[in-house]
Amino acid sequence: MSARVGAQSPVNGSGNLVSGGRTRTFSYHLPTNFPKDNLPLVIAFHGDGGTGAGFQAYAGLDAVANTQNFVVVYPDAVTVGGSIQFNKYADTAPGFGSAGDANGPSPADPNAPDDVRFTSDLIDYFAQTYRINRNRVYITGHSGGGYMCYFLSMALANKIAAFAPVAASLWVNNSYSNAYFSVGTYTPVPILHIHSAGDPTVTPPIVPYPKTPAYAWPLSNYAGMNCNNWSSYTTAAFNPNVDSLTFCGAGKKVILLMTKDATHGWSTQFNVASTIWNFVKNYQLSSFPEVDVHIKVDQFGYLPMAKKVAVISNPQTGYNASEPFTPSGSYQIRNAANDAVVFTGAPASWSAGATHMQSGDKVWWFDFSTLQTPGTYYVYDVGQNKRSYAFDISNAVYQNVLKQATRVFFYQRSGFAKQTPYAQSPWTDGAAFLGAQQDADCRLVSNTSAATSKDLRGGWFDAGDYNKYVPFTYGPLVDMLLAYQENPAVWTDDFNLPESGNGVPDLLDEVKWELDWLLRMQQADGSLLHKVSVTDFSATSPPSADTHSRRYGAASTDATATGAAVFALAAIQFKSLSSPTLQAYGSTLQTAAVNAFNWASSNPSVLFNNTGFQSVAATYTDNDRLARRVAAAAFLYALTGDTTYKTFFEANYSQVHLMQWSFAYPFEATYQDALLYYTRAAGATTSVKNAILSTYTGSLKTGNSDNLPSYLNQSDAYRAFLKNDNYTWGSNETKSHQGNMFFAMNVYNQDTGNKANYRDAGMGYMHYLHGVNPTAYCYLTNMSAYGGEFSAPTMYHSWFGDGTVFDLNPPPGYLMGGANPTYAPDAAYSGPVISPPQNQPIQKAYKAWNTSYPENSWQLNEPAIYSQGAYIRLLSQASCYTDRVTSVKSGNWNDPTTWACGRIPILTDQAFIQSGHVVTIDATVQARSLDLKGKINYVSGGKLTIGN
Repeated sequence: MSARVGAQSPVNGSGNLVSGGRTRTFSYHLPTNFPKDNLPLVIAFHGDGGTGAGFQAYAGLDAVANTQNFVVVYPDAVTVGGSIQFNKYADTAPGFGSAGDANGPSPADPNAPDDVRFTSDLIDYFAQTYRINRNRVYITGHSGGGYMCYFLSMALANKIAAFAPVAASLWVNNSYSNAYFSVGTYTPVPILHIHSAGDPTVTPPIVPYPKTPAYAWPLSNYAGMNCNNWSSYTTAAFNPNVDSLTFCGAGKKVILLMTKDATHGWSTQFNVASTIWNFVKNYQLSSFPEVDVHIKVDQFGYLPMAKKVAVISNPQTGYNASEPFTPSGSYQIRNAANDAVVFTGAPASWSAGATHMQSGDKVWWFDFSTLQTPGTYYVYDVGQNKRSYAFDISNAVYQNVLKQATRVFFYQRSGFAKQTPYAQSPWTDGAAFLGAQQDADCRLVSNTSAATSKDLRGGWFDAGDYNKYVPFTYGPLVDMLLAYQENPAVWTDDFNLPESGNGVPDLLDEVKWELDWLLRMQQADGSLLHKVSVTDFSATSPPSADTHSRRYGAASTDATATGAAVFALAAIQFKSLSSPTLQAYGSTLQTAAVNAFNWASSNPSVLFNNTGFQSVAATYTDNDRLARRVAAAAFLYALTGDTTYKTFFEANYSQVHLMQWSFAYPFEATYQDALLYYTRAAGATTSVKNAILSTYTGSLKTGNSDNLPSYLNQSDAYRAFLKNDNYTWGSNETKSHQGNMFFAMNVYNQDTGNKANYRDAGMGYMHYLHGVNPTAYCYLTNMSAYGGEFSAPTMYHSWFGDGTVFDLNPPPGYLMGGANPTYAPDAAYSGPVISPPQNQPIQKAYKAWNTSYPENSWQLNEPAIYSQGAYIRLLSQASCYTDRVTSVKSGNWNDPTTWACGRIPILTDQAFIQSGHVVTIDATVQARSLDLKGKINYVSGGKLTIGN
């Protein structure tokens, strides 16, 4: 793919991995901040007693990598045989030689690490993390590191294309050597050996030099097996001080460069690094199919029973139009562990070969839905030897993704120290905004005297800035609380939060952090203050270093109606828990909700005045304010049964746009959710309930072509349709809400004949966010360690901002804003057109970069709590569709509210009835199997059929 970022500087870094049970370290060099896919990798081994970083300092490979575009890694040796060195004695015995081997180390070290395995693991690590070209991995090393090169040429020729040992030789067990240099087992490998004729430490291959051509150890062995030349070479002057001796001139070459000096050091007679690269770059393996981002999959994977479609693209317009790709007629799914073929089929052309206008691509679909066996796989193009990123098929495939995406809210906490083990290194920081005239001593923006000081600490940073807006909490909290209620089984107590292990689902612990702040924002009369913010755009990284004063804004109807709704919905969840303390907290929330609702009812049009702030006003329309009060009434009625709220709801619900327009759409998804929620309340008026359900169902099924018709008509080549006008700032949030709308049809048991279509349509939006889109990006940050190999490398965020050490290493799991064809830099920008995202097809209007004014990359790459909330609900909903259906409360088997996500078990499902739940069966029902921790109550001839 073409580069999707601007020119970037090279990067030096260090890392570690566990190999053979030991933590091994390495230094590395990237030619740019965002290395392109399929770059070659050079592994450079230091000499005895050295370090990777020390070798890096004198080898000169980094400079060559910058101009020739390859990655270099410098492994660190550990103590072997009493000194720092690699396990470079070539044999098959564990350890460093073995007792009784006269040619081996003396004494042998049975506890030596397996450096062959370490090298193999290192290649795998860079393949996953930096998407290197596995067919173009090369090895060099100096002195003892050169010995390691020779060992690897024998032991790992299946993963390394060429070798360049310097000032070294092959130290090998005779039996191992004899077996290797035999016709039946030998793998020809190219060798460039560099040595000084007078090396005082390691004997050069030819002594004395020059002399009549003769056997030269070990080069003659390689030449003999490469081209049947055991005892001769041709000589040419490389330069006046260096001779080039060719033992094998064609195919896999064997060459010795002999310098005419007497040193064991890195030669100064010529540019060693450039010479090594110019030799090795001519060779590559053919055993590894190359990852090609034209083949797009969900990089995390698929649930076994879900629809699975890889999308193959042939760009026609846009930034990658110069990189065409036409799939071959035969595609396979291969097991990533052993390359075994487990499924074969042919890709089908989308829309009879038409160009998809939103992406500028011609597209093919490769459907492998019938593959349901758990495992790790990749899609393989047989004719072109290309492959997709690896993906998993598993019932738990999204669990780690869900944890990381939810932990984003922990990093967004204000006034809380982010320290290990809860914050992952290096994303740690102290508690922020607790200083003078900050959140714990917050002053009114229009009167900053001490008399107005309030303790408004806590809550979440709203987005990439550090401000906190009450009205903006409506969407994320509704999504998160409904996500818990719909599928509590996935919301476990082990997300590595400070509260983990306290017996409360970690999602609710995180929600409570925000609710506690909202309670502080509520005044004695029930109203809620509008926001806490700096007065300008100031921000310092890290947040704990930010000393700018922060102010609060006066109470408003927007904020108070928001509080009434989220307090009421949260009270339902917390009062349902077994903990008396949290049940009492739920009662506190209930009181807060009632007080807020009463104030908003008496003050329906108190508009917030943003004077004194430069940050956004966070105000809405009259219809939004009413919709939030309607939502609050729905939740309060479900919570209390008080007909006051029922009366208000039924008098006003028809003014919500779903009912007013008979139109369900993603920009008002959480208002629609509130209306749907009311239909489950005990005592809801039947006609009102039916009106809501029929209106929503009619719009989803047939009334809005953006909904189910777009899926059935295959309107989007990337299987996640939004109409053109809906691609705006935060399009990935819109995608998430659209997916949740489809899932809601099944939660509320509507249009049962299309259950599978609503399921698969909803999942299509998740797959889009995970890589099935024209850019091939997984739109979450830094997820390579969790399976998102090509994830967003940077984001717009004050803590992790441009120029900080976190710029190119943000925490994992933040959802990016996504494609935005409305993007434009500030009017003050005078540079060239920024394309992408400008002048691109709609779905390619994305660029992974991180700049502030005047380029304003925030329009595509700023995270936000409302986007994050919508996304984790999408993941939670998708995770319902395993073959295990879990009860969420006591109830009737055939009542959708008894089961997670409204899924009544059928013959292909395992039904799991949780402890404390009593499920009543009053008809004939079916399940594949039953995991009974609670109880079943049979009445009126009820019958449960297990299996066929």
